[in-house]
Amino acid sequence: MTAAPGDGHVAIVGGGLAGITAALALQETGLRATVYEARPRLGGATHSFERDGLTVDNGQHIFLKCCTAYQGLLERLGAADRVRVQDRFDVRVLTPDGPGGRLRRVKAPGPLHLMPALARYALLSPGDRLRAARASLALDRLDPADPALDGSSMGGWLAAHGQRERARHALWELFVTAALNMRLDDAALGPAAFVCQTALLGRPDAADIGVPSVPLGELHGTIAAARIEEGGGRVRLGAKVTAIEDGPKLVVNGEPVSADAVVVAVPHRVASSLVPADACPDRDGWA
Repeated sequence: MTAAPGDGHVAIVGGGLAGITAALALQETGLRATVYEARPRLGGATHSFERDGLTVDNGQHIFLKCCTAYQGLLERLGAADRVRVQDRFDVRVLTPDGPGGRLRRVKAPGPLHLMPALARYALLSPGDRLRAARASLALDRLDPADPALDGSSMGGWLAAHGQRERARHALWELFVTAALNMRLDDAALGPAAFVCQTALLGRPDAADIGVPSVPLGELHGTIAAARIEEGGGRVRLGAKVTAIEDGPKLVVNGEPVSADAVVVAVPHRVASSLVPADACPDRDGWA
């Protein structure tokens, strides 16, 4: 970006959570922002749709208290009162063939805050509970930033640390698969370790669950658009950006649009197809 604070117009490509956050943050410095979103709505992968008179959310249905960036977005939107957060992490795990189990933290420092819940977790045998506790302590010693971890899967690591199928399904998948949207055998060990360390093994309240009290389409769509426009910005829906050129200049719905700076807030595969070739010499590596 070349525009100075308080001066200039910034074009933001993508109206998902990253694009919305970028627009609000830039407006706080005095810059004008225009969000270009190809879809007919803001919110990206998190949105709502109507079916037989019912509003259905698609995307993230909950968030954890450790998701501080997302909670920062809610504050910027003036929508922190549109979500409910648990006083204490408390989850009932239902099964089709039994009474299920319960995981509830106690008032203790991490990772001890979840150990009593694990010790009483009815879906695991006593042996599986002990092995899960040992695996948790071993997981806490990993460095998620170590590139070597990306060569191993979370599923493989769990198997090597005595986690049998029952424990994988009734415990680890609840958190890792939900957070990364991947099966344990497909999830790289580094990101999976980060999820577990951040949400389960660190701050005692990190896994407390937050639930929106309004549809996601309202939270990330209607409210977000209004907030951006109140700050002097613009939201252009149905505006597909097909190229970003020197200038900087965008091609939006086939027409050139000038800006003082551009923020690209779309997935990396899409971004690699938009930027100039000299800005992305390893274009194939992005995809």
